[in-house]
Amino acid sequence: MTGVLELLATRGLPASGKTRFARGWVAEDPSARARVSRDDTRAMLHGGWLGTSWQERQVTVVTHGAILDLLRQGVSVVEDGTNLADKHLVALWDIAERTGAAFRVVDLTDVPFEVCVARDAVRPRSTRVGRESMLRMFERHLQGRPRPLPLPPLVRSALETR
Repeated sequence: MTGVLELLATRGLPASGKTRFARGWVAEDPSARARVSRDDTRAMLHGGWLGTSWQERQVTVVTHGAILDLLRQGVSVVEDGTNLADKHLVALWDIAERTGAAFRVVDLTDVPFEVCVARDAVRPRSTRVGRESMLRMFERHLQGRPRPLPLPPLVRSALETR
């Protein structure tokens, strides 16, 4: 394993290129890097997205545990979720802090909404998010906000002091 231990968190709408980025990053050094995916964890645990709060809690426990264990083993990690809500980035930053990993956000919120919708539409039916769900996410987290999205204050101040 080579280089600095890192935890990367992607940030963006579905179909903005988060997983494509994550897979490419891991492919550059697969013995020292791993991708952890909430979508893959949902599929593993329950066959896919159920839309319940209990499922999301379970997915969080498994993904955060995997990230923590990989970092403790010296493997850098990219978590390729949407991470649009600040609380998700804060939780991932906290894992990085606990393990001594450098933390970086890969912000893909500048990918236009219509591009994301078009990409989603050509996905296999079972993995599509759908325009309506994507529009709700856009309106809740991105509409009227600067891009890239500002980091949560706690994360921003910690990264600025390094």
